[in-house]
Amino acid sequence: MLVFSDENLEVIHRSGSSPYLLVTFNEMEMKANGSRFWGQRFCEKADISALGFISRRPNWFPAASVVKAVEATAPILRAAPERILYGHSQGGYAALRYRRRFNSAVAIAFCPQASIEPKAVPFDGRFARHFSPDLHANMGIAPDHATGRAYLFFDPFHAVDYQHAVRIATLQARTHLVPVHMTGHGTVRAFTGTARALSLIDACREDDLPGLRALARAARVMAPMRPYQIAVTAITRHRAWADRFHARFGSAFSPVERANFLYHRANRHILDGELAMARTMLVDAMTYQPENAGFARRLAELDGRIARRLGAEDAAQL
Repeated sequence: MLVFSDENLEVIHRSGSSPYLLVTFNEMEMKANGSRFWGQRFCEKADISALGFISRRPNWFPAASVVKAVEATAPILRAAPERILYGHSQGGYAALRYRRRFNSAVAIAFCPQASIEPKAVPFDGRFARHFSPDLHANMGIAPDHATGRAYLFFDPFHAVDYQHAVRIATLQARTHLVPVHMTGHGTVRAFTGTARALSLIDACREDDLPGLRALARAARVMAPMRPYQIAVTAITRHRAWADRFHARFGSAFSPVERANFLYHRANRHILDGELAMARTMLVDAMTYQPENAGFARRLAELDGRIARRLGAEDAAQL
């Protein structure tokens, strides 16, 4: 049932039999449509009481709208003394940013950002285009946002997510970092499945850190993105290993993963001066994402570099 709506977000309430209220926040690809929320299928299967916050666009849940939404849903929140916040990426940010606002017992965040303000996080430009000074004044996660406990899941090999995680843990008290290696920015996908997700929530509620780490180890071994992440991570230091991994597992990569691997591998070839091989890989990448303007720009730059090299070689032979 839709219980709140404004220009930035919607809130949907689902009644269930769980002893806690799960407050979920969506990742940026999902947008409000008046009838669904992030994690809805899981909540339905497990009959979990939920309050789903859904952004209308990638807006990182502006504080003014969240404050109004919390006021509007106060009766629901009062009826649930145990509140668990749950989200991925922009949703993970919200789960940590609004810990105190919801007086949460537990916050569970996957790959969150400390902020998307360019000056605050110069190491991360992925989401800078979504930053709006009018919406996001003082948006950075701060010490006074914390209450209860928080569990932050991330891939230590994802350099940018790692920096966010370390910064957040420094800023917010009782925030536990749980590494889930070789899952990239899609760490939450390693915990799909009703039984695994319920085990995760139960371990967080019980503050069972050894159990959480064991669960994370098991999840990462079976994670669908693991072969892709290993292959991409190996490109920097172990190129032959990356190529072997791609040859063995590449046929199972999603189209997006195939395109991204080829793009990153092409960039490594460019650094190594292997321009013809890089061009072949960029062309292959574009077969998976022909609309990707970044790939097209990179190919145009490379063609210019190849032309200049050929021109220099011809001139040297005169």
